[in-house]
Amino acid sequence: MIWSIAWKNIWRNRKRSLVVITAVTLGIIAGVFLIGFIEGWTKQRLHDAIYNEVSHIQIHNSEFIKNEELNLTIGNYDEIIRNLDTMTELSNWTARTKIIAMANTPWANTGMIVYGIDPEKEKKVTEIFKEIEPGGGKYIEAQNPSDILISDKTAELLKLKQYIITDSVIANCKKEGIPETITAKLTVFQDKRFISPRDFDEALKSALTVKELDRYGNSIKEKALDYRIRNRIQITISDRSGNPVQGIFRVCGIYKTTNTGFDQMTAFVNKGELAKLYGGGEILIHEIAILLDDIDNIDTVKDKLNSSVPGNNILRTWKELAPDAALLNDFMIIYYLIFIGIIMLALAFGIINTMLMAVLERTKELGMLMAIGMNRKRIFSMIMLETIFLTAVGAVAGISAGWAITGAFGKTGISLSGWSEGFEAIGFAAKVFPVVTPEFIIFTVIMVITTAILSSIWPARKALKLNPVEALRTE
Repeated sequence: MIWSIAWKNIWRNRKRSLVVITAVTLGIIAGVFLIGFIEGWTKQRLHDAIYNEVSHIQIHNSEFIKNEELNLTIGNYDEIIRNLDTMTELSNWTARTKIIAMANTPWANTGMIVYGIDPEKEKKVTEIFKEIEPGGGKYIEAQNPSDILISDKTAELLKLKQYIITDSVIANCKKEGIPETITAKLTVFQDKRFISPRDFDEALKSALTVKELDRYGNSIKEKALDYRIRNRIQITISDRSGNPVQGIFRVCGIYKTTNTGFDQMTAFVNKGELAKLYGGGEILIHEIAILLDDIDNIDTVKDKLNSSVPGNNILRTWKELAPDAALLNDFMIIYYLIFIGIIMLALAFGIINTMLMAVLERTKELGMLMAIGMNRKRIFSMIMLETIFLTAVGAVAGISAGWAITGAFGKTGISLSGWSEGFEAIGFAAKVFPVVTPEFIIFTVIMVITTAILSSIWPARKALKLNPVEALRTE
């Protein structure tokens, strides 16, 4: 009976109850969407860090991570790989040569880290091969030993990334719906090459209005972008004796990840060709990258490897190699508490205010119920149930709508292209795909129930303090 009475009571003042329910619904929607956004961003950063940058576990010579000298290779390499091949928890592994180098083109130069890799094994550990830019060539192949794979950022630094307005570019712009009044303005610098994004941006600013640039600028840049694929890059490194040596590689492809810092410093070549450059007749292995079947097995695998990795080597997990991603991942529960806690706190005050008003309006009614024999425990339960029902209705609507909205954006993504340069500088994607996990929904339900119970205590205590005789005299 108490449950039925409590449910009917919240609809006695329908307008006030709907205002509270709407507030709870909107608050929950905002909380679900915000956490979904952060969760999606964090998962993307974690995925990119593991599958593009550091893998799950890496093995190095302990001295190599302090001073990346050519001769500081992994000790007892053959024994280590025999142990790796026997471990069922591993998805795959790859061995790399890692050398600091200077890259030069006729137009510019930059420092970088050159990785000597086995392309086919690398594909099983990293996803760089999926990050090749449109029109940016192809992934490095073993049958083309002199190829080098560089990033979009490195191509920009070495002036291998250019912009040119051609007839085909103008035609493609028209196909995409860019008005002829805009494409006509581009003919002013047709067939002129711009070897830096800044120069091309300045040219577009001089030809287009601010409104036209905001609406069509990015699309025009995408169409005009042209990479100098197969251009030669001169790589300078130190050989095994410490003498500078130089080699010529041809650009086979351009990749781009969500981490500009990683991209700027990382290039890939065939490790056999790199070995010819530094000499000695031996492929030097400075790094072993290991990918697991299940990230949750990281501690178990680390313990096994620590006991089976001989020599002066050190083993580090992704948490040590990418501490920013580890921090975000480990502190998600803190983010849940902070954001949902703030929303629940704000809603609690609204719920308390509403229920106190309901109690004050029903003073005479509550006094009458007490006078005819309803004990204080039942009065307390009725007020508490009213508060819980009021909150629960809004919570169900909020969680359902929030989940649906977040799921929709999770498929299409939320573009932050206007701030892409800043986000990618710290390793975050400029397009976020929100994610709502079952764990978060359970957490939200617990927080809502807790908020409802705590919010009901004050109004319920207020009702308990009523004197039946005095309450009956209230008009």
